[in-house]
Amino acid sequence: MKKSLMEALKLCLLALFAVVSGFSVALAVDGIHYDGSSQVYWACIKDSAEQFAKETGVKVVAEDRKTQDAVPSLVSGRCNVGGLARKLKLSEKGMGQDLVETLIAKDNIAVFVPKNSNLDQLTKELLKKVFSGEVTDWKDLGEAPGPIQVVIAQIKTACTTNFREMVMGDAPFAASSIITETAGAVLEAAKDKRSISFISFGAVSQLPDFKVLKIDGKKPTDAGYSISQEMYLVTQGQPSGDVKKYIDFFLAGAGKEYIKKAGLLPAQE
Repeated sequence: MKKSLMEALKLCLLALFAVVSGFSVALAVDGIHYDGSSQVYWACIKDSAEQFAKETGVKVVAEDRKTQDAVPSLVSGRCNVGGLARKLKLSEKGMGQDLVETLIAKDNIAVFVPKNSNLDQLTKELLKKVFSGEVTDWKDLGEAPGPIQVVIAQIKTACTTNFREMVMGDAPFAASSIITETAGAVLEAAKDKRSISFISFGAVSQLPDFKVLKIDGKKPTDAGYSISQEMYLVTQGQPSGDVKKYIDFFLAGAGKEYIKKAGLLPAQE
């Protein structure tokens, strides 16, 4: 009870901060203003904005931040569409009236290494050992000797929270990990390093600098792949006007094709 009270207070303070710092950009901006999950941004928001504007004449302004930023940004008026890589928390539902979450895609979290790596797959047990720092040298994975650089997004991000729940259990991440502000930032931090990291499959599947690994013999596109998550767009009240057009774009319009292209499963087939 005490923990959920503290979490609710923290979210309220975040919302207040968003009101003060983001007031000038709040819905005075015409069209769609997206804020929230970096994974959702990289998986389908970023590349589809131009197509949506072309079809509807409605401009999309998108911010690459974190799932936890979505609701405070919505209730403060900083944005009119939030992105989540998980369902709304009870504490978030209490922050605004009639928050509505719409599932747009089912996604798998991909583990990736540099494109020139000879590594093709890991077991989930070995994956845990690498990310916890129990295995620290590439030679233990059949590669040329050298330290493994673990790269993760900060613990507060939905991506890292989801990965921790499904892979790490009670084990902490390696103390030597490079920690980025957002999930999307791991792509830059891992570039040109002998590194290993994870992110939404949709965010990394089309990038030439990285190779996505099989986990327990399965690719992220295979049935039964075990590290998964869901992606939502959240609004204040039932979507209407341009916001409804934007949600429908991903449910039944051309946005659905961007979701498929990224290797995600659209919510509505």
